[in-house]
Amino acid sequence: MWCHVLISIVVLLASLLYHYHFSEPASVIDYPETHYDYVVVGAGTSGCVIASRLSEMPNVTVLLVEAGGHFGWLSGMPLLAPMLQGTEVDWAYKTEPQVFSSRGLNDYRQNWPRGKGLGGSGQLNYLVHSFGRPEDYKRWPKGWSHADLLPYFQKVSDIMNVIPIPEEEYLAKAFVSAEETLKLDNVSLRKAMYTAKKGARWSTHHAYLQRAWSRENLHILTNTFVAKVLFKNNKVNGIKVIYKNGSVGRVDVRREVILCAGTVNTPQLLLISGIGPVVQLEKHKISVVRDLPGVGRNLFDHLNVPVYVNLRERVSITLVKLQTVPEVFNYFAFGTGWLATNGVMGLGRANNSGLLLFGVASTEETLLKKISNFETETYRSLFPSYNDSMHEGFIYLVSCLQPKSRGNITLRSADIRDPPKINPAYLQDPHDVTCTYRGITFALETLGTKLFREYGAKVHVPDLEECRHLRQDYRDIDYSECVMRIAGLTSHHPCGTCRIGAGDEDDGAVVDEELRVKGVSGLRIMDASVVPSPISGTPNSVLVAMAERASDIILGRAFN
Repeated sequence: MWCHVLISIVVLLASLLYHYHFSEPASVIDYPETHYDYVVVGAGTSGCVIASRLSEMPNVTVLLVEAGGHFGWLSGMPLLAPMLQGTEVDWAYKTEPQVFSSRGLNDYRQNWPRGKGLGGSGQLNYLVHSFGRPEDYKRWPKGWSHADLLPYFQKVSDIMNVIPIPEEEYLAKAFVSAEETLKLDNVSLRKAMYTAKKGARWSTHHAYLQRAWSRENLHILTNTFVAKVLFKNNKVNGIKVIYKNGSVGRVDVRREVILCAGTVNTPQLLLISGIGPVVQLEKHKISVVRDLPGVGRNLFDHLNVPVYVNLRERVSITLVKLQTVPEVFNYFAFGTGWLATNGVMGLGRANNSGLLLFGVASTEETLLKKISNFETETYRSLFPSYNDSMHEGFIYLVSCLQPKSRGNITLRSADIRDPPKINPAYLQDPHDVTCTYRGITFALETLGTKLFREYGAKVHVPDLEECRHLRQDYRDIDYSECVMRIAGLTSHHPCGTCRIGAGDEDDGAVVDEELRVKGVSGLRIMDASVVPSPISGTPNSVLVAMAERASDIILGRAFN
């Protein structure tokens, strides 16, 4: 009990210190000027980069508009990322009821957290770094190949302070050594990399926006909805905004509006502004500016299937260990220890099947069940540590890195404050089932290697009512498929709803090679919605690199 009291006191002091030392940046304003050269919509991962880079030019004025406000000090602690989900800094979206997946979730619906505030989803994600594989970019349009992006990847690796999980982590050692033992073709097992600095989260909010937010030519408007992009003769001439107090305003733009609102909000805003499939616009009585069938389509995401592994040795992160005085003290005094990490120990792949080793063994049922939307019995079947804060183990999150299933985002109404309909269509394509199954069997193979055996690693087979008629063995494809359709969860990597494409011949594309929205002028998009096909890993670092290149394109510095 005394330990919980100590932690509460430390947390309270940290919060008070944060609010005492934090001062409002000079760029943050209550109401905007009437005109700006550039308006950036959304201060997420990409928006922070774009606003920072454009405002480096002293002869232009930039307005950054964000629907949320500031994230608190809690967002800085990497391991506590899940605690921000469902709070005021989360859009807290839910998908439509799923047909092919999510059967162990309440109403068959996935929770889709998206960051709402300065830094966007980069302020509540798990910080895992990846640039995918070179072959991921083979079919991307001109200017966006792996070779084109490589200089930006190198730049981002430095700016975003990419670091590996600490050397002494036992699970990371076991994971990496398994590759040499297995000696399989097209297999990679490596220590996880993440973006942090001195034990704290390091997002584009820190790396880009904070170094720009006292510039006189940059204004930041928080807690403000962009309700509509305004056009005159198919050319953007401004935006309609809704302020925190409910009043409505307008901001005119001289050069361009750049949408950085994300995979969900960007297509929603385009549709409400009259750009998208005519049938959908007419359904909601929206005046058509441009018939663009691809808006909201091509939605994809990685689906993570949790496979719990029990351990005999004390080598994982448990709640009891996290609550010790030395652990709490080391974090707040030195920025070290498990609280300074994201808990992700290793990343692996076998062809197109992916593995992520999450080293937190015991999970707090109330929090994790809530943020995952699991039904109680499903949750307890999957995680044997649900009522034991000392339980040793880890979670393999298995996914198909190149899923073929495609969903969509459509309007619920013409009001920007009304969440759109999100249908990711997980596991609709049978290929994704087979690909995920291969990942599960690969995960099982790693457990037979030397160090994992020494730790007493043994897979937990969940007793799920819907799967009891099958052989209770992950190696049985029917059983594995049953588990993945019940227990698969979003990996928080939604992309593709306003994809980039080459020229007029690509009817499904929304933006061209220079990220200009087709058929109108003065409007670009740079966020996860433009990503044309899946990245074999986490997309956040790729988006930072793409935003760097987008800035160069806008300012005429890019080489095509």
